[in-house]
Amino acid sequence: MRNPTHPGQQIGSLLAQRGHDVKWLSGRTGIAPEDLHLLIEKDSKSLKFEDAAVIADALGVELPVLIHGNDEEAVGIPQIARLLRVSTDTVYRKARSGDIPGFKLGGLWRFFPSQVKEHMTKPKADPWAQSARSISRKRVS
Repeated sequence: MRNPTHPGQQIGSLLAQRGHDVKWLSGRTGIAPEDLHLLIEKDSKSLKFEDAAVIADALGVELPVLIHGNDEEAVGIPQIARLLRVSTDTVYRKARSGDIPGFKLGGLWRFFPSQVKEHMTKPKADPWAQSARSISRKRVS
């Protein structure tokens, strides 16, 4: 099984593995089926901690398994800042822009160190490509 990146993908995958559907999960968790469909299909990166805990319990999995697909411990902004040797402000900025793979759980940014390391060591597509900022600048001739 591939490692889904978002909780919605993982929830959908776990439901399929167990032969259940959204209606079953809704009955177990008390979360509206429409909300569950949105989470699974729209792949929301933001999942309330309470909802995640209830869904994990209904599916019989630990929270990290629900979120990431394995049982690696999710860490916060300070730990990732230390790992990358940058300020916490830089991590917040990069997380919001999508430069660092992460997700919000209960209003807090969480990261899996293995995903961040893998993302940061991936080669860039074209190191000489013109940046979006440079492209948007007006040229004076």
